[in-house]
Amino acid sequence: MIYTNDIIKKKNARKKVIKKTIKFICSPFIIAIILIILYMGYQKFFKKDSNVSIFGFKQYMVLTGSMEPNYNIGDLIIVKEVKENELNVGDVITYSIGNGMETISHRIISITNSDGAVQYQTKGDNNNSPDTDLVSYNQVQGRLVFKISKLGLIITQLTTGTGIAIILLVVALSYVHTNRKEEKRIAREDARSRFNKPRYSKEGTL
Repeated sequence: MIYTNDIIKKKNARKKVIKKTIKFICSPFIIAIILIILYMGYQKFFKKDSNVSIFGFKQYMVLTGSMEPNYNIGDLIIVKEVKENELNVGDVITYSIGNGMETISHRIISITNSDGAVQYQTKGDNNNSPDTDLVSYNQVQGRLVFKISKLGLIITQLTTGTGIAIILLVVALSYVHTNRKEEKRIAREDARSRFNKPRYSKEGTL
């Protein structure tokens, strides 16, 4: 197929439309994700709030093997805030202990109601015995809804100095690659336009 200037222009125009459409669709999601990450970082590192909620969802990393084999060290778990009457035996909940800065994610094995005060008996799936202290509803951060295996470990590694350096290197290499790709595209279009020029003019001369 001979690529005339008109064909090249039409192909480039279609590519631009496709790129703009993809950018228009994806940009709001990317911006939203960046804003959420910035908000969570601000809450955690400046306000020292480890229980950041985004639309009722919170994220935690599994730090011990008490819930293995279902939830392993390094897994990222997402929990959702729920009402008291929505918690049932068998649910995995994340609850705060001590000063509220530390959390545990264990399974509810029984629920007691004494004088209107609901408390939950919890146990790690991998533990031999239940937890010694009962959990009250005001300690509950949320009910586990899903996990992403090892993502928590990856995020932790990326926040170290080495991880940040790797991210910056990847961004730099991506920028260089994009520029080179664009230069090659321009060179190809230039070569095609020169190759497809008429060899002779109307007068029959070069």
